Amino acid sequence: MNETFDRISGERTIAYTADGSRDPAQPVFTFNANLSVDPPSASISLAFVSVGEGTGGPGTARFASCHDIAWSVDGQALAAAPASYRGRVIDGELIELLEQPVTAAWVARIGSAHSAAYRVCRSQFMLSGADINAFATIAARLKSATLSTTATQGQPADEPEAEVEYKGMNWRPGKGSLFRPR
Repeated sequence: MNETFDRISGERTIAYTADGSRDPAQPVFTFNANLSVDPPSASISLAFVSVGEGTGGPGTARFASCHDIAWSVDGQALAAAPASYRGRVIDGELIELLEQPVTAAWVARIGSAHSAAYRVCRSQFMLSGADINAFATIAARLKSATLSTTATQGQPADEPEAEVEYKGMNWRPGKGSLFRPR
């Protein structure tokens, strides 16, 4: 998990790449959140890579017409927003990217699960225990980020600040020096 904060723009982001993403049979599963917008936005992305078998060219698009991501948490269906689809050929490989917006409550539900699975068309995948624990950590960070952004949006003070009288540069100590004279 990677959390970044840009001090100049004030942009705070959280990113995570799932454990199984190094397996070529699994999609590259990532989570991204941008906490500098109101309300914070978060999404998961699935990247599928396919190469044409024996042709040396890109494979066929498997998810262009069927790209909904269905979630199951502890054996129960978990509702999520519709996913979007993009497909690109890069270096002879077809990259299919599915992106699904999620809420902080959705992330918390995944983080509190004992098991979590997702299905794209007819292909089903499981999140590992480490992935579920990462979602629990992300949920806690999203909750603290939401609380901190709402806390800073309080009402302005009713009383004006007291004015401070400027007395010039009076930086010399009023008493003798701490150093002995030479």
